[in-house]
Amino acid sequence: MAHKTSDFDRLVQELMNEWKVPGLAIAVIHGDEIYTKGYGVAKFPNEKVTADTLFNCASTSKSFTAGAIALLVEDNDKYPNVQWTTPVSNLLSDDFVLPDPQYTENVTIEDILSHRSGMPGHDSSYLGIHASYPDTPKSVTRNLRNLPLSRPLRTEYQYCNMMYTAASYMVEVLSGESYADFLKSRFWDPLQMSNTYHDISGVESGNAAEHLAHGHVWDEKGESYINVPKHNEPEGQGAGCIYSCVKDYAKWVQSMIKGSGPLPRKAHKELVKPRAIDHLDDEDRMPFYSQSLYALGWYVESYRGHTVIGHDGYVTGFKSLMRYMPEKEWGIVIFGNSNGAGATEDILCGHLIDELLNIPTPERVDWATFRRDRYKKYKEKENEDENKDLPVRPNTASAVSVPLTQFAGKYHNAGYHDLVLKVKDAKLQADCSDRCFGFVLFFEHIFQDVFITEMQDSLDGSKSRIRAEFQRDAGGQLSSLGVAFEEDMKDQLIWFTRVEST
Repeated sequence: MAHKTSDFDRLVQELMNEWKVPGLAIAVIHGDEIYTKGYGVAKFPNEKVTADTLFNCASTSKSFTAGAIALLVEDNDKYPNVQWTTPVSNLLSDDFVLPDPQYTENVTIEDILSHRSGMPGHDSSYLGIHASYPDTPKSVTRNLRNLPLSRPLRTEYQYCNMMYTAASYMVEVLSGESYADFLKSRFWDPLQMSNTYHDISGVESGNAAEHLAHGHVWDEKGESYINVPKHNEPEGQGAGCIYSCVKDYAKWVQSMIKGSGPLPRKAHKELVKPRAIDHLDDEDRMPFYSQSLYALGWYVESYRGHTVIGHDGYVTGFKSLMRYMPEKEWGIVIFGNSNGAGATEDILCGHLIDELLNIPTPERVDWATFRRDRYKKYKEKENEDENKDLPVRPNTASAVSVPLTQFAGKYHNAGYHDLVLKVKDAKLQADCSDRCFGFVLFFEHIFQDVFITEMQDSLDGSKSRIRAEFQRDAGGQLSSLGVAFEEDMKDQLIWFTRVEST
């Protein structure tokens, strides 16, 4: 056992070095036992990661949102009208309104929790705390009416963070409690998760900031880590915003494995009952894994005939993973504090599952090599896809129809709020760092009133390119701007009306 432990520790360190991960915490659950260990640093220069180090749990938080709704569903005496098939608008009549009345009337609780509501992500639409008018769970919910749907109801899986924020807001409205207080009293206190908090404000009010790991992004050019600033994210409530340690989170996963409290057994079954298919091409599926099914805050898969249930989480600077195999009474939680932690977590999880199942060495997947190859293919595909749907510059260069300064001004869309375009350093650009996932837009003219827009992340500097075009009114004046913000809408643009010129 000692030899195996030292081999595993060596593997962890090698992967952390390769994928640029400052710190990692791991908890393994086996029956009634929980084993934990920390690696690397939580904060530079030398604060070590321990089993009590706090990480941003990102989208693994959705499992608690679904669990909170499950408690309401199971409490028939207090909430007789709350069922999985209840239309959300029946419970939030003034707030939950979608662009199509048929969707408003028919989208149910289980639809919004299984990402099959017909609403795509629209992640660039909601505003963070640095905005003039920051979004709240209520405002995010009320803004759904202004955002276009992209699929028929219950026909396709489309990951939508906003629907989980709406679900958390529904918990508040029905229970009369803040969402943070509801989670603490109904889950974290009963499970003795005393080192778990909601949002940065919860960490600070719990006097736990000293245990909080710093998030990091690796700067390849500078060959150094960039520290990610921490801040509250009320607009992300329900979809993320939980901070915890692996020791605490393992207790939550253990309760799921055992089907024990604080959730009733019936609720456990509902939470992991698949309701949507996350269709993956064969080249995107993990070896020996089935198609991925989405239940309520949990993915359900099969690996070599064994059920694997879990969820990942990602936010700039942090990556989280939780999995459990109910038949084996086994589970794992891994938290890391850099963008590159995801690869390390996937490899370690695959390695430990193969150990658990006693897969003969010749039949095992080399998860490290698989992950390297996948990353290489992903980058190649990313480069190919980047230009696939973009306008092509004509052979004969076409000058901008008017000076760039005439494109500048304020443009408004009810769902996506304002875009303020300015000419800076001879480039047309828009600073959208006030969004939840902040970014800056740089417009490159292609022909006539058509542009390619480079979207640069405000935190990690990553870039993507999307289409944008301007339209004119009958008098030839610039009247609107369309931007391809939502990839699930294919060729459709989000249109902003020009409300001010400069």
